[in-house]
Amino acid sequence: MDSLRATDPLAANWVVIVLLIAFGAMGWVNLVSPRKWALLRRSFLTDRLGRQSLRDELDIQDRTLVGLVVVACALFALFASQVAVLHGGATGGSALWARFFGIGLGVVLLQVALVRLTGTVFQGDGGLTEYLYTLLVFHVVAGLLLLPITSMVAFPHQLAWRGWLIILGLGILSLATLFRWVRAALVGVGEGVPVRYIFIYLCALEILPVALLLQQLRSTVTIPSLTH
Repeated sequence: MDSLRATDPLAANWVVIVLLIAFGAMGWVNLVSPRKWALLRRSFLTDRLGRQSLRDELDIQDRTLVGLVVVACALFALFASQVAVLHGGATGGSALWARFFGIGLGVVLLQVALVRLTGTVFQGDGGLTEYLYTLLVFHVVAGLLLLPITSMVAFPHQLAWRGWLIILGLGILSLATLFRWVRAALVGVGEGVPVRYIFIYLCALEILPVALLLQQLRSTVTIPSLTH
């Protein structure tokens, strides 16, 4: 294993540190707020967030929720750096991970700011509070689902597994993103928001940040053509 870490950029010492921090953060949340896992599972699987969850259980100032959001960003960044190394020809390294982490965290902060700004401009909630916490819950759950995948990509039983694990991770992210967009539409329809406004919300709060993120990733790593 030491030999693997010494020669494999995907199993460098900084990767071990990121994974240990992620596991440590999960242990900390389990210690100080063990009910958080049931809340995340229930919030992820139900069609709408319950009023009790919005009133009593979900708080953007909750340190465990904020911590899990940051951990999810770290795992997204780790997965992105693994994809960049395996399929983008990048050299890897903690600097690449740090850039991806900064981009991911910036996108989350941008989405939160846009939700708050939208509520201020339209002088109403219209389901925006529920949408905001739905966004954060999906971000956390998708990030945590990447934890075993990034761990196995870094330290696979067989190197051939890495390609399939990357495909699995991309599939999870794609499905989670699509499911989040469906949930956003359900929130808007449930609150009586016109369909045209729901479309504008999705473009401004979901599609645009994702497009900006993908553009930043493309500028960070030059992905070779499939014909090569």
